[in-house]
Amino acid sequence: MSQDQYWLLVDLSNSTCKFALATPQRLLETRRLATAELSLQTLSTIMEGWPVQQAFIASVVPKATRLFIRFFKKIKIPLFTIDANSDLGVTIRYPNPNSIGADRLVNVVAAKNRYPLPCIIANFGTAIVFDIIDQHGTYLGGIIAPGLFTSAKALHQQTALLPLAIPSPIRRALGKNTLAAIHSGLLLGARGLVHEVVEKISLENFSGERPTVIGTGTDAHLVAGKEKLFDHIDLNLTLEGIREVGLRIVDIKEKRE
Repeated sequence: MSQDQYWLLVDLSNSTCKFALATPQRLLETRRLATAELSLQTLSTIMEGWPVQQAFIASVVPKATRLFIRFFKKIKIPLFTIDANSDLGVTIRYPNPNSIGADRLVNVVAAKNRYPLPCIIANFGTAIVFDIIDQHGTYLGGIIAPGLFTSAKALHQQTALLPLAIPSPIRRALGKNTLAAIHSGLLLGARGLVHEVVEKISLENFSGERPTVIGTGTDAHLVAGKEKLFDHIDLNLTLEGIREVGLRIVDIKEKRE
């Protein structure tokens, strides 16, 4: 495999689309765009100046995926979509692997290859998603809860008086006004969720031994604050997982040729 190849890696989530220019060995540069702003024009703009030869996408937004397929067909660059049928190099112990989001799958690939096992991945985005990998690198399943801003919007939309709160750092648990109280509830709730998930998963799957805990996603640093919630925070975990799956896809393709 040539080291001079340039790839586009795309992590397409419900809120944000993250792009990376990469070689097979490493990420070079990243850019972001709100998923709601995706169009043929914005895709062309965000890729400007990047010498992309092929692209790999992990998407949880089917409508937007179809836009990417149209775009790359138009510019005649190969696009590979990643899902449970891709060669991930991971054993999946799950009744219906096709129901697992592509972002979760590539997170598992990256965590398995980069961190001590067993491990729990805690991804803080539109949803808070935990994925569990055992000591053999087998994916066991996960836990899904509302993300911080998703919870904040629900509070605002389902009540008459509570304002829309942007999740923010807190100095103390006790809120002295409505916004401070919401900020505290969001962060303390997320931190408590992490503690509870780690404790229950450790007891149920790892004889009480605490696995490696990896934080990722937009709100990982906000949730962690100054607490030692995570052993590692890796904001590029999903993109690194896409790159590693890309290596496997290209290797298989080259062997067939």
